[in-house]
Amino acid sequence: MAQPITQFPDNSKDREELENIVKQYETPLYDATKPQLPQTKLSELSYTAPSDEYLKIKAENELYDYKTSGEQAVRDQSAADGKALQDTKDAYLQNRDSEIAALDKQYEEGVRAVDNDAIKRGLARSSIAAVNRAELEKEYIKSNADIASSYGKKISELDKDIAQISSKLQSALNDFNLSYASKLNQTLSSLKDERDKKIIEVEKYNNSVREKQAELDGERMKLESDLYSAQLSQEKQANGLSLLNSEQRDEIYKAVYGKMNEYLASLTPQQAKLELLNHSFYRQHLSNYYYNKLLDQYGSLARPGDE
Repeated sequence: MAQPITQFPDNSKDREELENIVKQYETPLYDATKPQLPQTKLSELSYTAPSDEYLKIKAENELYDYKTSGEQAVRDQSAADGKALQDTKDAYLQNRDSEIAALDKQYEEGVRAVDNDAIKRGLARSSIAAVNRAELEKEYIKSNADIASSYGKKISELDKDIAQISSKLQSALNDFNLSYASKLNQTLSSLKDERDKKIIEVEKYNNSVREKQAELDGERMKLESDLYSAQLSQEKQANGLSLLNSEQRDEIYKAVYGKMNEYLASLTPQQAKLELLNHSFYRQHLSNYYYNKLLDQYGSLARPGDE
């Protein structure tokens, strides 16, 4: 005894493909056209990310005033320091010359006083007068040397400092350039972080726009399909194949029968019989002649459970 088929096989996917083919045969018979609904087009953000070289130039431009003013400040300070040293040196020279001039005047006055005193005493040519003049001269020479030595040391120190102005300026500029380079790196890093953040934000926004666009497109296409199916169904109910002559209708039925027969033949005899008898799809799309022809081929096969 043959084993009964207790569960009807799920051929829904294959049947759906067959239904689509049948629709293609029948659709040209009707005036229904698939509607084209207006498409809502969402706008994405456009962002051209600047290159590293561009950002470096931008960072340099942003720090241009800082660099030029900073360098100028270093140079101005160096010039001011140099001028202050030179002014101090000039003051020392002036004070030295003033003290020497005062010493000269004091010495000359002393010599005249000694000479006048000697004349009054009648000792102009005496050894006492000579000794007094010698003492004045000795004291003058010593004082003059002390003045020259004292100012000479101060001026010598100033000359050393003045000679180092140029090297100190270069050292100060080097220190500033190191500070500028550090600030430039910080500014460039900040600009790169801002650029990378902008890239992520734009991409995130555009991804959300694309998701929404896909939803809108899907909804539009589904609505178009539903409207088309509804319109086609109405035309079928209103007209069916009645608008065609017998030869045209027979050609369509024959083509549909061929596809249905091809599909049923791919099943087992039991499956083909169940498929044909349990789905009104085959009856709805065939004339009596072609439907009976399918019944003769597959409907009369042994039923499940028969000997």
